[in-house]
This record gives sequence, C-alpha cells and structure tokens, in this order.
Amino acid sequence: MKRIHILTLAFLATMLLVIAGILWQSRTIETTPVREQLPVTTNAPEQRHRIVITYQAKAGETSLDQLKLEADNVITKDSEYGEYVDSIEGNKSGIDGKYWSFYIDGTMATVGAGSYVQNGGEAIEWKYQKL
Repeated sequence: MKRIHILTLAFLATMLLVIAGILWQSRTIETTPVREQLPVTTNAPEQRHRIVITYQAKAGETSLDQLKLEADNVITKDSEYGEYVDSIEGNKSGIDGKYWSFYIDGTMATVGAGSYVQNGGEAIEWKYQKL
C-alpha cells in the first residue's frame, strides 16, 4: 500500500514538473525590437553601412576629395603623414582590427588618398577590412 502511495506521489510530482516547464516556456516575455537596442553603427539590414565603396575616378581630383562626395559621413584625421580616413558611414578604423584601405584599379595604393591626384577613369575602391 505504501508503495502505491509513493509511486502515485512520484507520478504527480513528475506531472507537476512537466506542467510547470510547459507553462514556463509558453510565458509571454516583453522584448524590445533588436534594431532599437543596437548602436547607430550596426550592420542591421535597415541601417547597413557599406564596407566596400567603389567609384570611377574623376580627373584632377584627389581620391580623398572624391570619397567625401561619394560616401556619407567621412571623418578624417591629420597625422604627420597627412590626412587619413578614420571613419566612413559609421565604420571606424581600428575596431576589431579593421581599417579603411584604398585601392586603385584593384591594387592597394602606396600613397595616401589625399596625395593621389586621379587621372580619370580608374576604379577606386575603399575596403573596410583587417590588414
């Protein structure tokens, strides 16, 4: 008789735990949409920032001057080597080891973008990448 009571209590306790687990998983949790929690520099689809910027070079302009016309929110800083790109469209250099690199016709430039006076027609590309 005692054995039946123990088995019945064990069965009821198990069922109670199962029901409690189902209720716990089905509870309503209020959440804030992810896009509202992310910073402005997120790569969420509605706020995606370009990590590659390409354009055809205009003759007589420096690549840096044209970049400022082609991309949004270009932030530069001065150094002993000249002006350099610190951030484009919210992607800041130095974050996660990534920096903005400047390419001319597919080859990484060996001069600064502020020093390179374009001939016109070159394929200019800026890439946000690990170096």
